[in-house]
Amino acid sequence: MIDIKVCLDCKGYKSKPTGSEVGQISNRIGKSVELLNCPASYYEFVYKVAKRGYTFSPATFNNESRNENNFQQMQLFALDFDNNIPDKTVSFEEVKDRANRYDLPILFAYNTFSSEDYKEKFRVIFLNDVPINDKTGAKILKSALMTIFPEADNHDSDISRMYYGGNRMRYYNPNLPSINPDSILRSMTYYLKNERGSKHYKDHVKKFAKKHGIKLTNNGLLDISVKEWSTESNGKSDNGKILPNSILLIKQDGKNYPNYYYQINLDDGVTKSSVDEKYPRTRTEYRSSTLKEIRKNCQLFREFESGERWLHHAELFGISTNVIHVESGINTFSTVLSRYPNFYDRTKQDNFDFYLRYNKEQNYNPQSCNLFCPYSDTCTHGKNILSTAKLRRGTMERITNYVDDCLPKERVSEVYEDLKDTLSQFAEAKDKMWYIIKAQTAAGKTRAYLELMKTTEKRFLIAVPTNKLKQDINDRAHEENEELMVTPSLDEIKDEMPKEIWSHICHLRNTGQHKRVHTFISRMVTEENIECLQEYQKEQKYFEDHDGHTITTHRRFLNMSKKELAKYDVVIIDEDIILSSIASNQCEIAISLLKTIRKLAIKNHYKDPSYQKLIKKINKVFEAIKRKNMFKLTAFEWYDDGSENEKEDVDGIPALTDIPSFCLAEHFMYRKASEERNLSEDCIVFLKPWKFKDIKHIMVSATVDKDICEYCFGKQNVTFYECKRAAYEGTLNQYYDKSMSRGCIDENPGILARISKWSGFQNMITFKKYPIGDMYFGNAIGCDHLKGQNIDVVGTPYKVDFLYKLLPFSLGLSVSEDAKMKSCLAAHNGYRFYFTTFDEGHEVLRKFHFWMIESDLEQAVGRARLLRYDCTVNLFSNFPLRQANLMKFEYDDEDNPKVEKS
Repeated sequence: MIDIKVCLDCKGYKSKPTGSEVGQISNRIGKSVELLNCPASYYEFVYKVAKRGYTFSPATFNNESRNENNFQQMQLFALDFDNNIPDKTVSFEEVKDRANRYDLPILFAYNTFSSEDYKEKFRVIFLNDVPINDKTGAKILKSALMTIFPEADNHDSDISRMYYGGNRMRYYNPNLPSINPDSILRSMTYYLKNERGSKHYKDHVKKFAKKHGIKLTNNGLLDISVKEWSTESNGKSDNGKILPNSILLIKQDGKNYPNYYYQINLDDGVTKSSVDEKYPRTRTEYRSSTLKEIRKNCQLFREFESGERWLHHAELFGISTNVIHVESGINTFSTVLSRYPNFYDRTKQDNFDFYLRYNKEQNYNPQSCNLFCPYSDTCTHGKNILSTAKLRRGTMERITNYVDDCLPKERVSEVYEDLKDTLSQFAEAKDKMWYIIKAQTAAGKTRAYLELMKTTEKRFLIAVPTNKLKQDINDRAHEENEELMVTPSLDEIKDEMPKEIWSHICHLRNTGQHKRVHTFISRMVTEENIECLQEYQKEQKYFEDHDGHTITTHRRFLNMSKKELAKYDVVIIDEDIILSSIASNQCEIAISLLKTIRKLAIKNHYKDPSYQKLIKKINKVFEAIKRKNMFKLTAFEWYDDGSENEKEDVDGIPALTDIPSFCLAEHFMYRKASEERNLSEDCIVFLKPWKFKDIKHIMVSATVDKDICEYCFGKQNVTFYECKRAAYEGTLNQYYDKSMSRGCIDENPGILARISKWSGFQNMITFKKYPIGDMYFGNAIGCDHLKGQNIDVVGTPYKVDFLYKLLPFSLGLSVSEDAKMKSCLAAHNGYRFYFTTFDEGHEVLRKFHFWMIESDLEQAVGRARLLRYDCTVNLFSNFPLRQANLMKFEYDDEDNPKVEKS
């Protein structure tokens, strides 16, 4: 629906106004502006003009005075056919047929008061799709219409002219069809070709250009182009140069899609043609093979090619602007038209024979799908048919109908209230389920549950990823006069105990002898009188007796018994425990070590029932790896009485690996050194077994994923809620030209230093292997000391490939062991892009892969707290994040890299 403004007189007439009436109408019509913004208002306007004799002016005027100097804008074009010149008479049906011939649909037509049966006098009105607010532009387009219809009254060149109404409507199209500046000038060119011949029509185009001061392209055509609108492109050519002599007519479609505009370049003797500068082509951009991809990805093209239905002009034209960039595209399009003469008659075929070659010469951009395709709201597509079918590598393109396309409009305070209300609601729930709350980083989740603890008598257990975050939250609680019991941690006192003591504790942990840790500590307290361990035991006893709020770590939470958890009414897991403590808790055993374990077990413990089970399981491993890389074995519990034992092992076996976890594990992967560059020998790998208790859990995180949670906890056990989202107070710029994987960084020596020098930022988060700062991917979660500061985040944090299969396999999902990572066209967060991931057919693996990468990136970016602070994060990665401003970064110039907004 096009909203337009016209001047419409307030009085209707039954005959042509004369004498003083003319002056009265002229004086008042500039003040009588009508807005046509719905079908009813259009019809009322047409009815008043065509049947009630109301005078109108297509233009509106500044100062409410009708004259050309006060011209403001116009969006209707009227042609007056008086048939007063004998050799220029024409009937309405002839005008209508010609308009249809040149794809210029008429909005309405009416007879004037002077019309007679023997001599038709009528007016024809066209609706333009953009308001023309430039006098020169209005005159150019009016003159072009009069070239196509030379029988029209010469007075029509006056763009401020008013037109008297009539008493008979000849035609009205309630569909409100429109023309546009491009179609007008293209149709005029086609008309001249038909009337003046293919050898001479460009001479007439040249005369028209000279008359109106329009620039010509190198092909001798009028320099008009259609472009998508952005603030950066305002008044500029494609090479970024200012165009002082250009007419820009902006189209606003009222949707969330990008607006577009028509640009007519005037000849100032200096400005180069914007058309010629679009693509300095040496060959067709896309090979013929692209047509196969178009058929695969574009429903509209399939319908066109198969003749499934008739396509209207806008659909045909939109397709044509895309296929002209494909080898054999023009021939394919013309062949399809001729294949279905019942749909597309000879006239339509001739028209498109011209349009295709005209658009090719004019170097037309492929038209955006949302401008013509009826499936643009349901199809997952890019900017146009070509990019949807074959996106160029190294580019990132927005999915135009992505539901999350608009920037969030909620205020941060509204996001916080939504989070707090949801948290309170879930805390009151009675079901033993997983209640998952996804909320942006810096939305205020810590503040929300600390405030909730003050207003309820329920006892809370808070589980956080790290000891550091545990202490930070405890400090915040004390500042707000909220008492929290902090669970003691051996890791926090490791520097206070003798190295050999800590080494032995680590050994017991790593080999799964967790029950022996506390026995060993008790003995060390008695025999060695180690003060820090004495204090640890006191704190541990206090924790066991404590009956209030408690804060602990994810790992400790997983090891707590149901009896320990029973004293808490609300369990809140801060951040994503799946990624922090399940996916990351892997165990690897070399095949050679398994053989050694089996040998020792047979030699020393063959008759022991536990060792018999162990030997049997190891044998099944060896059988399985002959046939497959992923396999499942029966679990059993390794006998461990927890008794005191001064040795680090029993006949060498527990010292070699985590036997208890191996015995309890069910899902395994076989990794071959011959297939992995950084693997020294063949091994098996598994996730250390975990088990959640049958209680209610509330998990709050910015990176948690609904599908992953349902895979892990069971779909029937998950209630998932994503909080309202607010726009960043700060700025996230994303430079996606390079992947910035570890390999990419290694292949570009000094690139991290160059980025720091260019940005001038003091803080950088990247991979652990590069010693920059105290934060890196994997340990940034929850850290708050960089809030409000500018940060460079550099890297696409791939994990070891096997983990993307091992976790879903361990969750019981069907996973293909043959699935490989490769460069694929992917869609995520509203963008289409090429990315090294699992290809189509392995959606589950891709889901886990993207979740892990996005989690690490969001946690790193989130350290600046962009939601609440006006600072900047520069993200160098080819994985798109929400609310990122996509930029291109030219790395070639080390001292002065170029940046371009995408």
